[in-house]
Amino acid sequence: MRKRGRRQLDRALDQRIGALLKQRRIQLGWSQQGLGSRLGLTFQQVQKYEKGDNQLSVARLLQVCGTLEVGIGYFLDANATPLEAARIDHETTRVITRIKNDRVKSAILRLARECA
Repeated sequence: MRKRGRRQLDRALDQRIGALLKQRRIQLGWSQQGLGSRLGLTFQQVQKYEKGDNQLSVARLLQVCGTLEVGIGYFLDANATPLEAARIDHETTRVITRIKNDRVKSAILRLARECA
């Protein structure tokens, strides 16, 4: 009985991640086949991920994040809407990479670590 409840939780998470993957793919104007070719997958595999039928491994999820140009928070941060989390991740990275002063970058890194 306990195992069944656990699988339902897994399935709900797989479906949520799949829906976010689909949302971002559509936002970028890509087909399932287009995303699949970027990831080295068939469109059927992408379709199964999007429906939550197949579970994304951590390695594949990181590959998806890189391809879709979103941070992992896009899929996993329950406190932020997916688009907001992705925007924040993207903007934070963009702004920090523009900072020339290494001492300032180090201070920002220390602050971020303290907050995490």
